[in-house]
Amino acid sequence: EPQTDPVVTVAAVARRQGAPEPFVRAVFALLPCAPLRGATVRSFDSERDLLQVRGQIGGF
Repeated sequence: EPQTDPVVTVAAVARRQGAPEPFVRAVFALLPCAPLRGATVRSFDSERDLLQVRGQIGGF
């Protein structure tokens, strides 16, 4: 239920077929979080903002 269980983190990894390493490592977090080595971290003040930006990226 959104009122009691908000989405707090969404993570995505994308790799080109045949490539040994991912070309994207992204973390979308509700409220600030510590940096993660090798990943792009974006923090949001609201669940709505987190999900809107994540939805715009698509493809993961």
